[in-house]
Amino acid sequence: MHSNIGDGDLVRVWAKIDLDAYVYNVRKVLASLTCGASLCAVVKANAYGHGLIPVSRACLSAGASRLAVVCVREGLELREAGIEAPIQLLGPCLPEEVRPGIEGDLTFGVSSEDEIELIAARSRAVHQGRRRGNRTKIHMLVDTGMGRGGFAPDELWPAAARILAENTLELEGLFTHFSSAEEQDRSFSLQQIALFRGLVRDLEEKGVRIKVRHAANSAAALFYPESQLDLVRIGALLHGCRAWDHARDGLELRPALSLHTRVAHVGKRPAGWTVGYNRVHTCSRESILATLPIGYSDGYRRALSGRSEVLIRGRRCPVIGTISMDFVVVDVTALGNAPQGLPKVGDEVILIGSDPLARERITVEELARASGTIPYVVTTQLGAKVERRYEGKFAELLRQEAEQKAAGVPLTLPASNTIPLSSLREESESPVRMAAGA
Repeated sequence: MHSNIGDGDLVRVWAKIDLDAYVYNVRKVLASLTCGASLCAVVKANAYGHGLIPVSRACLSAGASRLAVVCVREGLELREAGIEAPIQLLGPCLPEEVRPGIEGDLTFGVSSEDEIELIAARSRAVHQGRRRGNRTKIHMLVDTGMGRGGFAPDELWPAAARILAENTLELEGLFTHFSSAEEQDRSFSLQQIALFRGLVRDLEEKGVRIKVRHAANSAAALFYPESQLDLVRIGALLHGCRAWDHARDGLELRPALSLHTRVAHVGKRPAGWTVGYNRVHTCSRESILATLPIGYSDGYRRALSGRSEVLIRGRRCPVIGTISMDFVVVDVTALGNAPQGLPKVGDEVILIGSDPLARERITVEELARASGTIPYVVTTQLGAKVERRYEGKFAELLRQEAEQKAAGVPLTLPASNTIPLSSLREESESPVRMAAGA
């Protein structure tokens, strides 16, 4: 049976990803750096839920020099997409990931001598024939206080010596990770910086020159300029969000993500009517309730039950009752007395983002506070059935590139300095749809 319904008509929940925001944010962060460090875009976990390949392409175009992921699979996805920039693994690999990682020319982040031995053995097997003379790049992770991996300070020199003794390995970098750089108390972060710098000096005194020293995450890059070193690893700021009050850093950024659904049902209920599982909400008056086809299976967290709001017809409306797997109930009674009027089935609802006139905005940070977590949890938990729609001038360039490649005519994406900042504030009229996880 033929249907005139398009795929887009069957989408209940979608996220709009503004790729121009990444170009803008990368350039803003680069301009804020004071010590000449380059920028590594941390795109782990599907770019914090925003889309690994499109976000990576936008960041590299804007001036990022390398990318960082946690698992080899994501590194190989980047390679398969034609990305040739250095790709840093931020933590240890499982044994079966090592050989594919070497063959994909990924840069390993190692935490133990056992890992070094395994990578060395696999490298000797891989770097034969036409690959002879190639070396696998290694960055050593040193634990300065995070406690979840890395070499203890007194283990660093023996491990470095083992890498230097293996002609299929290259000791390129040394890195650490801050545990609490966003906190107001600076004492522990300063201890970590001092310890890391001291360890770098110790290696240099032993004749080991580290080409790439990196410690700063998003918070440290802003609050501890002395931690910028050769490279900063930026994740949260790329997406225009942070886990602290933005007034602390004064950095003007653009949120990249908005989240949308539609009204599926509108109904009137009398005073005293209960709503949701376990009857946690009771209507205090006759109420008009709207049901939205989104729930915790989409990533709209159950912890937001009775604690969040959505935008319907430009006005905030409270979420009531328990958020279920597939549905949310919103009290829209107040709209009956407002110029906008009550919503109808099919009306768009904004769960994250601004209404078209920018009178109201719901931020990722707001939902994080309401659900007792950090912003990155909100975005990384957006489900696979949430369609990502890529927008902006850079998204249009990616679409053109894909079309021309399909026609056998490659298109080279422009350098970031050919896309003026002013143009990035304009809204694109041609959203590009890509599957979640693209």
